[in-house]
Amino acid sequence: MPTVIHFPTENVPLAPEPCALTDLIRDELFHLSSNEYMVNCILERMKPFIATLDCDLELDVEITPENEEGVLQMIPSVQALQTRFDGIISEIISERILHEIHLFHIERASKL
Repeated sequence: MPTVIHFPTENVPLAPEPCALTDLIRDELFHLSSNEYMVNCILERMKPFIATLDCDLELDVEITPENEEGVLQMIPSVQALQTRFDGIISEIISERILHEIHLFHIERASKL
């Protein structure tokens, strides 16, 4: 009779929750192709890239009565900077997605 070995279930790390950026990239890939295998391969290869982009760029500013007016004057500039930054990051992500799709097809063609 075979022996059944029970693996411990305590302290087993759970699969990490996908971040919003992973979901965004997954949605974009599915928009471009319904090939689930390709999407999963590309997402796996992009994990380090996604981890690099998934950072907190919080701006801590202490507002005191002395600096309140200056901080309020900076708000439009900070918002414009954020808009430019978001656009640049979107372009970088788009270029990377297209690059990964191209690599995927090259690798598949070389295996045939």
